[in-house]
Amino acid sequence: MKRREKVEIETKENNEIQNSVSVETNSLDNIVPYGDYHTHTIFSDGQNTLEENIQHAIQIGLKEYAVTDHGFKHRSAGITYANFQVQRRQIELFKEKYPQIKLYHTVEANLMGYSGLLDIEDYKNQLDFLQMGYHITAANESFATWWTFTAMNYIFRPSQKKIEKNTLAYLRCIDRYDLKFVNHLNYGILINAKEIAKACVERGTKIELNGKRVYFTQQEVDDMLETGVDFVVNSDAHRSENVGNVSVGIEFAKTHNIPFEKIVNLNKSLFDN
Repeated sequence: MKRREKVEIETKENNEIQNSVSVETNSLDNIVPYGDYHTHTIFSDGQNTLEENIQHAIQIGLKEYAVTDHGFKHRSAGITYANFQVQRRQIELFKEKYPQIKLYHTVEANLMGYSGLLDIEDYKNQLDFLQMGYHITAANESFATWWTFTAMNYIFRPSQKKIEKNTLAYLRCIDRYDLKFVNHLNYGILINAKEIAKACVERGTKIELNGKRVYFTQQEVDDMLETGVDFVVNSDAHRSENVGNVSVGIEFAKTHNIPFEKIVNLNKSLFDN
């Protein structure tokens, strides 16, 4: 397997977790997208409140903002069911307080295993839209699933057969749910990017260029573009000053020849597509 090209940028506050390079908000060509649809607050592993995030989003000129704390079965940082309801009420209040920006409430749902299930079944009808990602710290459907799906991918270098099974988990998830986009592909679990891109095209789902890390080779980018799939850039902000900072995704697009017109939220709403 080729060594994967990686763009990995973290905030200064998180650099004790992994070596990183810090980037100031919107330092790359001062690009501010129309909307940022992947952010975190103190209700998961973010450092700021929802209102602080919203205020910064308004300050830099975002037209739309989504709060997406980690899903309910993220073991170390998942939002609790009680806090989800509190946050839901906050969103309604802030919609009135800050009418100049469109607000959305959802969670970063976790892929739990090969069945394609997410950890939001009981609450999916309360979410403004669905997005999903894989996290090694998320709960699985069973201990057997944890061993075959999470542990085996973490401990051993994935074989081509394992990558095909990982891909199947994503394909089942994309088929099962009406996802707006999938988050940080190849993060923690390797997949066949082209096959997932094909499924995304069929379902109208986008692929995220994450604001902290992008894990695609040039060949994978070329393969995905061949399918006609669209992309979305998000900050994955864990601090308010990083809300709207999509410079990592923009830099990756520039250096890997992803046309800006394929990034749907640069100049219009994700929900206009």
